[in-house]
Amino acid sequence: MQVGAILYVGAALFVYALVSRRLAQSPLSGPLFFAMLGLIGYAAGVFPSIILVESPIVLVLELTLALLLFTDASKIQIRSWEADMSLPTRLLAIGMPLTIALGTVVAYLIFPSTGIIGAAILTTILAPTDAALGSAVVSNRRVPIRIREALGVESGLNDGVALPILLFLLTLALADEGEPLWRFFIEGIGIAVLVGLAMGIGAAYAIRFALERSWVKAQWIRISWVVVALGTYVVADHLGGSGFIAAYLAGITFGRIINRLEMPSEHFAETGEDIGSVLTMVSFLIFGAYLLAPNLAAFTAATVFYAVLSLTAVRMIPVAISMIGTGLAPPSLAYLGWFGPRGLASIVFTGVLVEGAGLELSGPIVGAIVVTVALSILLHGVTAPWGAAKYADWYDGQPEASGQDEPVN
Repeated sequence: MQVGAILYVGAALFVYALVSRRLAQSPLSGPLFFAMLGLIGYAAGVFPSIILVESPIVLVLELTLALLLFTDASKIQIRSWEADMSLPTRLLAIGMPLTIALGTVVAYLIFPSTGIIGAAILTTILAPTDAALGSAVVSNRRVPIRIREALGVESGLNDGVALPILLFLLTLALADEGEPLWRFFIEGIGIAVLVGLAMGIGAAYAIRFALERSWVKAQWIRISWVVVALGTYVVADHLGGSGFIAAYLAGITFGRIINRLEMPSEHFAETGEDIGSVLTMVSFLIFGAYLLAPNLAAFTAATVFYAVLSLTAVRMIPVAISMIGTGLAPPSLAYLGWFGPRGLASIVFTGVLVEGAGLELSGPIVGAIVVTVALSILLHGVTAPWGAAKYADWYDGQPEASGQDEPVN
């Protein structure tokens, strides 16, 4: 990357830091801010023309997702989720598979040239949600905690759920080109599982051993959190496995062991979260400069129509079905259904598709993904503060509202 581009990114981060609190409650969300700067930088010639999949920039995106996967997975045991697993479990176990199934049908009807497997790949890439696109949705304390936690946990874990499905679908597509299906299980999954478990368990017990002997400072535990996450991804990827699956499994095992320690382990991940936040915003700038700007021609009637359906019916109908029996009122169902923005995971999974598969069908799929993510950045960013406030106003007006539990009528 040229010096001018580096300075541009640095200046963008600095300016955002100065106004981050103001922007958090405004229609101009962080992802929208950085995506717009990416577009502007591309138009101004700040960013050199490159083939994205052959650039080190892809590694930045991949390491960002690996760090977030590890950090989110390491917090699966947090008390706020254990206190009420019903809503996030329904979103992940029922809502997400239904979203992929319904989205596959819709994508195939709109883009029949991709085939049924291509349609399923497109929908799976767009299935994970990203809370960063509408932070007000999960940070507004007037919104019932059950709803906030459900959306937060869902966005933290559904990319890890979607990834093996995506890899399997890519393997099925490649099987038509002569690639054996067993490689998905032996290489993509098998190596990832072994590396993830080994790195997660080994690192956690090493830290535990050092803590019991007072050898390590809390600061370096936080730093080691980042090292383990990124190291796991690199090792698994180098050995031919899925670095993302390895990072996710390492985070689960690492977190379970660390969280058993009788000390404030919930603060250990703070450094990883801070670095992840910075890299996430840089990733949206990269999206604006290297994915959105070169693919503005992808905004056709078909892709926009699909994107609108993907952000509305394809998401909201499965969410409503998954909540049958919970007694949630229509405004709560609408809130859970609409605020499922698409972001970093979809961007990185697009790179996995193009770099790993090289399929002819990747062209129309990439265009649809770029349009959907771009519309999500805009629409969810603009509606998040307003939507959270309106929903909180409605909730406060319910006689059953207690500030903790969701009214059933």
